[in-house]
Amino acid sequence: MSRTYSTAKLSLAIWFSALAFGAQQMSAANATYVVGTCKGGTHFSTIQSALDASPAPNTVEVCPGQYAEQVTITKPVTLEGIAASNGDLAQIILPNNFAINATLRDVDGDLLPAVAQVYVNNVSGGAVNLKNLEVNGEGFGMNSTYFVGIFYEASSGTIDQVITSFQTGADTGATVVSGFGMFIQGGSSKPSVTVENSSIHDFNVGGIYAVGVTTAPDLKVTIENNNFSTPHSNTALTVEQGTDPTVSGNIVNGGFFGINVDASTGSITGNTVLGSSVGIALTADGASVKSNKIFNTIDDGIYVGSELSLKTSVIEDNTIMTVIQPGSLDVTGTGIELSCDKVASGHVKSNTLMDSLYGYADAPAGFTGSNTYAGVVTPVTTCANNAPSEKASLAARVKSLGQLRVQ
Repeated sequence: MSRTYSTAKLSLAIWFSALAFGAQQMSAANATYVVGTCKGGTHFSTIQSALDASPAPNTVEVCPGQYAEQVTITKPVTLEGIAASNGDLAQIILPNNFAINATLRDVDGDLLPAVAQVYVNNVSGGAVNLKNLEVNGEGFGMNSTYFVGIFYEASSGTIDQVITSFQTGADTGATVVSGFGMFIQGGSSKPSVTVENSSIHDFNVGGIYAVGVTTAPDLKVTIENNNFSTPHSNTALTVEQGTDPTVSGNIVNGGFFGINVDASTGSITGNTVLGSSVGIALTADGASVKSNKIFNTIDDGIYVGSELSLKTSVIEDNTIMTVIQPGSLDVTGTGIELSCDKVASGHVKSNTLMDSLYGYADAPAGFTGSNTYAGVVTPVTTCANNAPSEKASLAARVKSLGQLRVQ
């Protein structure tokens, strides 16, 4: 028997079919999964199983608790710790069977096998956002290894209100461990990563280390309003070659270098550095260093690397107070070390230098700079007859820390 259908009924059937398909697609695109049982929804017992589920989640909410796993992220997602039952700590810790799962790339292009607790691996098509999590590295017992709390490789996203801690191996007696709170690496996709409102502490090489894979910037990185805490043997924050950094509003407590800048562009503004051997090290011409407050350093408030010619970088409106060696009865250090470099007119100016032996050391002949001095024994010392800088050993220290060798 033949059948006929009215045009109106056929159109209505097609419309309902399209609506149902669209709803299914929308549901998949906006899937939210819950790790744990603290709230209703689609539940998973591990973070990795939620990330790997189908349809792929848009958001993974992590209930308070400890999660012993290495997490690998390969698709855009928001991974967020949530509050429940008067708890708010979603903590990622090392599993007993942790293993090398990633490869870092240093500034020389060398590939370095590493253990990463959270690995954001070459994600395209969207951002990976981490929020309200702690990544704790206690229990790391592998000798002669690179160890990273959070590793973004050629991936964009935002890290907000995240804690990284104890990427050291110290609690197990592990030796020759190079530990980083966060390692952010560029790539041909030119990713953009923001780290904000976070706490990075107890690492033994670097708090945040950002590096491109080419000398031309292939990583845009914004690091703002974070807190770093570190002993004197390492560097709290490094922005290397190949990055376009914006570093602002951070508080850095300790470190041999508080902030180490080897980028050919960018801005380092409005940060507070306390108790470092060197507050800010500028080892490439390009980035501006403005309006930072640097207190109680040991060697230099700001160190400008040797054999530079400052044509682009501007060092301006910084306040540097009290540069003194521990145990000394009087001030011993330098506000700003210029390392006998050539400095373009007007590029180092309007800084306030207080309570140090030298205001500027190893300045080029004729340097003045319209600065404010208070309690400084000698405002400016200059390089005589192009003599090498007194800080050659410090320059070597900058270079060695920038090469990411296992410590």
